[in-house]
Amino acid sequence: MTVYAYTSITEVQTAFATLSKLEKRRAEKITKLQTKIADLTAKHEAEIVGDTTEIAAIRAAIAAYAEANRAELTHNGKSKTASFGTGVIKWRKLPAKVEITGDTVDILAALKRRRLNRFIRVKEELDKTAILKEATAIKTPIKGLSIINGGELLTIETAA
Repeated sequence: MTVYAYTSITEVQTAFATLSKLEKRRAEKITKLQTKIADLTAKHEAEIVGDTTEIAAIRAAIAAYAEANRAELTHNGKSKTASFGTGVIKWRKLPAKVEITGDTVDILAALKRRRLNRFIRVKEELDKTAILKEATAIKTPIKGLSIINGGELLTIETAA
């Protein structure tokens, strides 16, 4: 990597021109590369679409057979796995989950009416935005809480 050092405004102006040219050239190369990737993907997508369809059909047929013959394959439920030399069928119990399809406010109200408050979580957290707006309201320091003044960020932008 080349080390650059500028000592005059003219040198920095020249550097910006070079930087802009390099960034534009890099962007053009990335665009060409992305176009080539898209073309290759489209070309090979057509080749594999048949395999993808056949794979899905075979998997569906295996699953149907497994479900229809589950008792035999699992020795009447003694096993959760059936081996076939080059493959394995596994039955796994998925964990239960809570799905919310209604309005959360209505659900919360229904839980409260039924005195099921144990299913409602009340979460307390710091409001950092409010603290920054009224930092002077905290007269004495609080252990573990500090307000750090923002620094300065130098950005370099080109027309590219």
